[in-house]
Amino acid sequence: MAELTRDHLQGLRVAVTGATGNVGTALLRRLTAPGSGVAEVRGLARRQPPEGAPYDGVQWHQADLGETRSEHVLTRFLDGADAVVHLAWALQPGRQPERLARVNVDGTRRVVRAAVAAGVGHVVHMSSLGAYAAGAGQRAVTEDWPTTGIPSAQYSRDKSQAEQVVRDVVGRRQDTTLTVVRPTLVLQPEASSEIGRYFLGPLLFGAARLVPEPLAKVLPLPLPSVYVGFVHADDVADALGRILDRRAPGPFNLAAEPTMDADALARALGTVRIPVPAFVLRTALATAFHARLVPTEPGWLDIGTQAPALDSARARRLLDWAPRHRGDDVLRQFVAALGRGEGAPGPLLQPAGGAELDPAGDPANAPGPRAD
Repeated sequence: MAELTRDHLQGLRVAVTGATGNVGTALLRRLTAPGSGVAEVRGLARRQPPEGAPYDGVQWHQADLGETRSEHVLTRFLDGADAVVHLAWALQPGRQPERLARVNVDGTRRVVRAAVAAGVGHVVHMSSLGAYAAGAGQRAVTEDWPTTGIPSAQYSRDKSQAEQVVRDVVGRRQDTTLTVVRPTLVLQPEASSEIGRYFLGPLLFGAARLVPEPLAKVLPLPLPSVYVGFVHADDVADALGRILDRRAPGPFNLAAEPTMDADALARALGTVRIPVPAFVLRTALATAFHARLVPTEPGWLDIGTQAPALDSARARRLLDWAPRHRGDDVLRQFVAALGRGEGAPGPLLQPAGGAELDPAGDPANAPGPRAD
């Protein structure tokens, strides 16, 4: 492949959907930093974020991508934009998969169709390792691994379908550069309370932080062993900046070393691993989910035990990308922040205790624009 040119950030007008979430906030830090060269940053979210960095200096538009009326907002949002980074994604309520699909799949279709209609030259779609099919074992896969997802997981099905939508609408256009980004699990301390609420639910999240230290040192992990990596949100934002800068096409995996099995996860967290058969953990999770004790549908465990590790050599080669944070350090820092209930200003990243409950026991701010 020919060398990718640089300096596309200079004077660029960038539109970011899901701009108040985990990756969105990190990307705003990158794009609004002094000397970035970006001429204009636009953000799309369901709610106006508070004043303060990195939300200052961003032109805000409000819309719920699961609703058809968002199409009118998208027309204004993308008018004159040079690039759009589509990060918006709903994780909850997991008990309403049709509602999630309206945001994740239909909302993605609305964004990319509006981008084409507005003549946006570069579409960057945030996908995930969850788009990949199972079956790699402990082998890290490259970007040509099948993106048919893991059928038993709602998140994985939506990620696979959203990628297909993007390819159908944008993939064959000669006048539009399409980039699909597939990171592994994206963490940062500022997003710890958000992620805790999404996967444990506000009540269980609060109770878990009161667990006595001896019990917290025991970590049940499934058999067969997991094989997973982590990446810091700032490193994902750095890769996105390089993609925009070079107008780099095609898919990119993003992962930091090391990739960890269950024993390595336990060592990284300073815990004792208790091996448990995967079907036992899945049965327990399904029971808790249907009893409304947790908002996490059991397909997430299938992703954890079946999704492949990622080979990010293409991003390192073509983008000169090298993550600044080790994956095991990212995990340790995230878990420590989770225990302290940390967060950050904003409608999604607020610290523990700041989220309300809806009648179903799910976070009241879900579903909403949130990047993985």
